[in-house]
Amino acid sequence: MQSIIKRSRQLRERAEAALLDLRIGLKFRSDRRYLPLTAGHFDLYRTVHRHSYRELGRFPDLVACRDLNDMINWSKLFDQNPAMVDCTDKLGVRDYVAARVGPQHLTEIFQVRDHFAGIDFEALPKSFVVKTNNDSGTVIVVPDKDELDRAEAERLVERALSQVYGAAHGEWAYAHIVPKVFVEENLADQNGASPPDYKFFCAGGKVTYCSYLYGRGTARRAQAIDPMGNDTGLNAGGFPYGSQYSRPDNWERMIEVAETLAADFKLVRVDIYSIGERIVVGEMTFWPLAGAFKGPDLPQISRLIDFDRTSVRPPYRAKDR
Repeated sequence: MQSIIKRSRQLRERAEAALLDLRIGLKFRSDRRYLPLTAGHFDLYRTVHRHSYRELGRFPDLVACRDLNDMINWSKLFDQNPAMVDCTDKLGVRDYVAARVGPQHLTEIFQVRDHFAGIDFEALPKSFVVKTNNDSGTVIVVPDKDELDRAEAERLVERALSQVYGAAHGEWAYAHIVPKVFVEENLADQNGASPPDYKFFCAGGKVTYCSYLYGRGTARRAQAIDPMGNDTGLNAGGFPYGSQYSRPDNWERMIEVAETLAADFKLVRVDIYSIGERIVVGEMTFWPLAGAFKGPDLPQISRLIDFDRTSVRPPYRAKDR
């Protein structure tokens, strides 16, 4: 009986997937009348639509771009800037940051290796962070290396190195990154608390708003801040709204750093840490949440963004770099 039920479920899922792909195919034919779609776009177009339907229960509106999610998905298809590959790479982006705003805005890197087994733990300080350069989320904060479960850390790292992150989301740049594991300084304070994140959403090289996140490792909270440094009261989704934000003294310099790094891109989120007078660039993200933001304030947040769709780029080819 269980095998019959399982088989029935599999057949139903296949039928639903086939129907979804049929709908996507029909939409592709319709969208080609209004968008610069080619046959070379179709696989990514289908992936983007599958992901959006799975996460949001709807297809993206690429013609009108009603909200931030639509803008992000439009960007996946029509703004494939070759520089995005280097800037998506958590090691490659360091050269981009150093060239444009200076190496003083980078963390210290202790080691870069092909595999976890190559890390020389004896040469490392007591506290550090282990990351992979080819995905999002593989971040192992190590307050004390003597207490690190190396077997579990190796399992997490090697799994990340062996996979192509973002393939099911349409985040195409990750497939072109050479996987590495690296060890960098830990930015936590003496009590082990991580600094808050300032995530600057930029369009056309200008900050549209900043998502201020704090409470990493405990109870994360977020606040949406306007370019002048004022709390908008809007919640872009992802975390409960917070109340601890106050405009830092170096706010204008953070804006300057974010906009300098964003100048070459239609849409990018620049993640920054502010530690005293020090401004550290964490990463650059071109498709935040893979274009699956949720929350009641998403329409208001989206209206803050002036997104340019007047020019397009062709699908990326590795030889373009």
